[in-house]
Amino acid sequence: MKKLFAVVLYEPSAEVEARLSEAYAEHHKYTDTFYLVCTEPSAVTSDIAETVGLKGDNRVEDSSGVVFKMNSAFSGYTQRSLWEWLESATDKG
Repeated sequence: MKKLFAVVLYEPSAEVEARLSEAYAEHHKYTDTFYLVCTEPSAVTSDIAETVGLKGDNRVEDSSGVVFKMNSAFSGYTQRSLWEWLESATDKG
């Protein structure tokens, strides 16, 4: 079953966004500072953070943010496209 992660940036970063887009075909940009990533089951938060440039030797200078593993429970009122993406991502098990 694939895993779902949230990437939350302190400020927008074009370089982090570019790395995220290149590394993860299954992603959703919600805002300039909030992204969702659907990836292989073996992934962990530190993998995502290093890949997008939030930590490690290849960290994007001046980038700041966190990665959260999502538990597939969602609630709120927002854009329909987000709910559709989440439904598609979580149904791919």
